[in-house]
Amino acid sequence: MSFIISAAQKITKDKIFNAIIFSVILLSAIIIGLETYSEIAAKYRSLLDILDVIIVVIFSVEIGLKILAFGKQPWKYFAEGWNVFDFIIVAVCLIPAVDTHFFAVLRILRVLRILRMITFFPKLRLLVAALLKSIPSMGYVILLIAVLFYVYAIVGVFVFGNSDPMHFGDLHHTLVTLFKILTLEGWTDIMNAQIFGAAEKGKEQIIVMWPFFYFASFILIGAMIIMNLFIGVIMNSMQESEKEMTLELQKSQYKNKNSEELYIHLISKLDELKDEIKNLKKD
Repeated sequence: MSFIISAAQKITKDKIFNAIIFSVILLSAIIIGLETYSEIAAKYRSLLDILDVIIVVIFSVEIGLKILAFGKQPWKYFAEGWNVFDFIIVAVCLIPAVDTHFFAVLRILRVLRILRMITFFPKLRLLVAALLKSIPSMGYVILLIAVLFYVYAIVGVFVFGNSDPMHFGDLHHTLVTLFKILTLEGWTDIMNAQIFGAAEKGKEQIIVMWPFFYFASFILIGAMIIMNLFIGVIMNSMQESEKEMTLELQKSQYKNKNSEELYIHLISKLDELKDEIKNLKKD
């Protein structure tokens, strides 16, 4: 049993093995992409299904080897979040694709296999960890945006509701309009409808100027200030995650160094003991 565990440990740490798994993930991504073309999917359906089964089997074997590598403590595999992430993705792929109303959902969930690519790149893992870490801080920024949206939406309904009911006719339509403005997509047309009125193209004449301040202030506060707060929160979380990863790496290196020193110390002691035994035999 110890031989099997040691073999599993060597295989899972081998660069060639990891390169093969990464190649299989890329192959999985390509297959899922090809299935979006109905003609290709219909023509090569049997081949794609066989490849899909092979990919799931390889992923299952990989996870089995990684669990086996922990020996008598297989539950330690699930101590790391990324291992749980991989396990869930593969478990979803193992669900039988029976032709039911869940069939389409299960096929769509297969695209999650591409996300396994994240586990192979430490920088991607750092980015994802930073995004997850920034969620609590983002809550306050989102609350600030919600208040800003609500205030500007109410003002927009009262002020522009009669002149532009399509964009400002009620609260929920105004919220959608403000979201479009926040993305800086077509906001000038919405603003010009208030500034120039219903004038013909080429004969525009400014009727009122104050709507400009409504739209400009919303863009200035929303798109520029609050969005930069989002970026700041994420950058701060990335720095914290990078420090944590560096600290973990230093700890692991320190442990490995101590293990090597302990091993050398034990070997030297063993040699000394052998010499003593030889001397006793001579005496």
